[in-house]
Amino acid sequence: MAANIVRQQIRRALPAILFAVLPACAAAPRPAVLPAAPPASLAASLDSIFADTALQHAHWGVLVKSLTTGETLYERNSRRAFVPASTMKLVTGAVALSVLGPDYRYRTTFSTTAPVRAGVLQGDLIIRGSGDPTLSERFSADPRATMRAWADSLRTRGITRITGGIIGVDSAFFGPSLGAGWAWDDLDAYYAAPVGALQFNEGAIDLQVVPSRTAGEPAVVILDPATQYVHVNNRTVTTGRGITATLDAVGDPTGPVVTLTGSIPIDTSAITLTIAVRDPAGYFLGVLRETFRDAGVAVEGQALPAGEWPVERSSSGERQLFASASAPLSEILPGMMKPSQNWIAETLLRTIGSVRRGEGSVRGGTAVVDSVLRGWAIPLDGFRMADGSGLSRNDLANPDLWVTLLSRMRDEPNWVLWYSSLPSAGQSGTLQNRMQAAPLRGNVRAKTGTLTGVRGLAGYLETETRGSIVFAILLNNHTRSTAAVDRVSEAALRALYKDIELNQ
Repeated sequence: MAANIVRQQIRRALPAILFAVLPACAAAPRPAVLPAAPPASLAASLDSIFADTALQHAHWGVLVKSLTTGETLYERNSRRAFVPASTMKLVTGAVALSVLGPDYRYRTTFSTTAPVRAGVLQGDLIIRGSGDPTLSERFSADPRATMRAWADSLRTRGITRITGGIIGVDSAFFGPSLGAGWAWDDLDAYYAAPVGALQFNEGAIDLQVVPSRTAGEPAVVILDPATQYVHVNNRTVTTGRGITATLDAVGDPTGPVVTLTGSIPIDTSAITLTIAVRDPAGYFLGVLRETFRDAGVAVEGQALPAGEWPVERSSSGERQLFASASAPLSEILPGMMKPSQNWIAETLLRTIGSVRRGEGSVRGGTAVVDSVLRGWAIPLDGFRMADGSGLSRNDLANPDLWVTLLSRMRDEPNWVLWYSSLPSAGQSGTLQNRMQAAPLRGNVRAKTGTLTGVRGLAGYLETETRGSIVFAILLNNHTRSTAAVDRVSEAALRALYKDIELNQ
């Protein structure tokens, strides 16, 4: 599906959030006071809310439990399987945190088989990636900052020119770079960007479209990050004043070419569209070569993935020049959870497969997920994982799995990091603009999920008298707006909070 203005506005509205250790009173739920049994009126109240006639054609799955006692406070179709959308990231994040640990860092190594003489590397530079997802504006104001630091490391070692090329080894990940069941009309969107062991800028690029000074002329297109790797086939036109802009960007599946069509009025300010770049390694290496050049390290040869070199390169006598480490998982996890970043989720799924099984693929990652969940005694009936992000409609899960998983995480050693990584109602991430009033503001920490016809919310509700409540609310097959669905789920949470506080 072509990138559009609304997606870009949503993407830009989500700040680049790095994990910050919160005070204990804010990061962890309040101590619970053991309550009496929930009143029967609660079930009647929630049944009435979920029976909203505007959504009577859709299917609700709900489970609410006390995190302290395990007591079920409300249940509705909790064992039935639902398409979970981005609530799937709860599984990906929980297993990644358990398998990798909060201090895990991605490594990128630089080596060569050639000698260095008088500032010249007389051969090729070899780069091996492991999937570092932090070369983006989410983790640095300049997505090229790490690449510039690598150029500095080369100059520190006396290298200012490379007579060969840059060989990119991205074999740490293999298999499809997209998730099974992803819709074909999503593939140009930034949220469906492919992943690889060498990757850059969340697999996407911004096209800033500016009207020309004369009606009838093509618009001006500026790429961000600036690169010659991506080519724009500009078929736009600048129109007269007062006409609605119509812009569409479509990627060529055979190469880094974007066709931009449509019109933009002469009196319109710049419009930015974001589109996925189809070849992760090619994008990474193309921008890297340009960054090296701009930083004073000339590369005379090409920059290509290892499998695309016209002649086979020998690895005999290879020696490492230096290695680079990414930000830790403690920063990467909230960078995925709070804005619901699909590309990071897909990277983490392949990473756990690579680290635990030596198989950096979706198959390897999902095998690790199944193993960890079974080890946690989480029932897997009704559970199917096709990707790490939840973009696939092949994914299935039920409210019981989410509540069991969320409850289990309370006993994990990295509980505070886990809890803090989730969006906070009225304060951060995908919940920043939701539930902004008391009593839910700041008292709900949860992961959202959205696809056409699918809406989900699963996480924790903090109360004064019963401590932490864990919940999962999933809706499938609706035809209403997300706002209409959110109105119902948030009314249920308010009713739950009110009933708990007034009946103790």
